[in-house]
Amino acid sequence: MNKAGESMEQGMAAAGKVSIITVVYNGAATLERTIESVLAQDYGNLEYIIVDGGSTDGTLDIIRKHEAKLACWVSERDKGIYDAMNKGIAMATGDWVGLINADDAYAPGAVAKAMRAVAGRPAVNIVHGDILIDYPNGHAKVKRAKQSGFLLKYWEMVLNHPSFFVRRSYYRGHPFDPAFRVSGDHLWTLRAWREAPAQFLYVPEVLALFTAGGASMTNPLGKVLAESDRMADALGFSWREKMTARFVRTALYLPAMAKLQLNQLVATLRRN
Repeated sequence: MNKAGESMEQGMAAAGKVSIITVVYNGAATLERTIESVLAQDYGNLEYIIVDGGSTDGTLDIIRKHEAKLACWVSERDKGIYDAMNKGIAMATGDWVGLINADDAYAPGAVAKAMRAVAGRPAVNIVHGDILIDYPNGHAKVKRAKQSGFLLKYWEMVLNHPSFFVRRSYYRGHPFDPAFRVSGDHLWTLRAWREAPAQFLYVPEVLALFTAGGASMTNPLGKVLAESDRMADALGFSWREKMTARFVRTALYLPAMAKLQLNQLVATLRRN
């Protein structure tokens, strides 16, 4: 191995052990793709944990198929996706934690890229990158992270949570709020950003593959605004901040939905 290769290996080793957690409930149709994307990572010091919410659709058969390559797994009822994430983080033993859900997947080499980026950066607690969004009709498009505190505060989750790797030591004092069903990752990220934007490190590469069509992308405007109000209350927003969030989300909702529909239409026309 040449000196550049040795330096790269030493950098990743210095970053430490990585725990990958997959939260799943009745995800038999997509879980195997997720598992395979984790097991194919070229990062040696990695443990893989699966937290199942008591699936009844064949998910457990898939987990048992790969059981020998898992650090551990559990199947039991939980209080929702963020409760399950907290449970997985509590089971982890790595220095860093990645959360990849059962309908998403890691890009090849994602873990190694993230760990190379954070090696020698003790002030960084959260490393993140871009994602490739797969639409139901076969169209795919890269979603770049928007490093904007304003948009993160007043609009939506403009950073890409499937690409996040977080120090486990940071998660200890910063769990997800299980009371939220859709935007718990947004709430968690905004709290971390307000605490210290400098603890985020952006890697301008695709680290994860995201499947479009989940609840966070298809909620009607009424539910979006209701969730916005809940977040505002949890964060202690002033009346002015709360109204600003409502205004921005309303103003940007229709263009965002139109863009989603246009992407799907264009892909359909190209196929035909």
